[in-house]
Amino acid sequence: MPEITYRTAHKSDADNISTLILDSQREYCFHEYTEDGQKLMLRLCGKEAIKFYIERGDVYYVALNENILIGVVGLRDNDHLTHNFVSASYHRKGISRGLWRLATEECRSRGNQGNYNLRASTYAIPVYEKWGFVKTGPADQEHGITSTPMSLSSR
Repeated sequence: MPEITYRTAHKSDADNISTLILDSQREYCFHEYTEDGQKLMLRLCGKEAIKFYIERGDVYYVALNENILIGVVGLRDNDHLTHNFVSASYHRKGISRGLWRLATEECRSRGNQGNYNLRASTYAIPVYEKWGFVKTGPADQEHGITSTPMSLSSR
């Protein structure tokens, strides 16, 4: 397998990031969402939304294989994991963990002491549990999107 490279995401990556996220959502998560939830996800993860998140200073990193974007991680407010997606053909190769490491290093440099939270899809829960996240409540549906609240604390 060619070498995977990691870097900070740029606004010019927004279209590819959006495509990766939405393709993954359709494959693994949309079946758990209502029609309104699917429409909301399309808006929240569209190209313009991703560009906005990067412009406002959210922490975003991408993984590339021969300049093709294959993974992304994004954190809002220095502690909330909003996006963590890797192309299906690259699952179980440590790419998500590599992106997570880079993002959390940046968050620590911005003052985070190791405390993070997220809302996980059912599909992603095992990954987050391996990283040390714990469920902080049951799965619920907000605005038609089903997810489970989770957190990670270094304390």
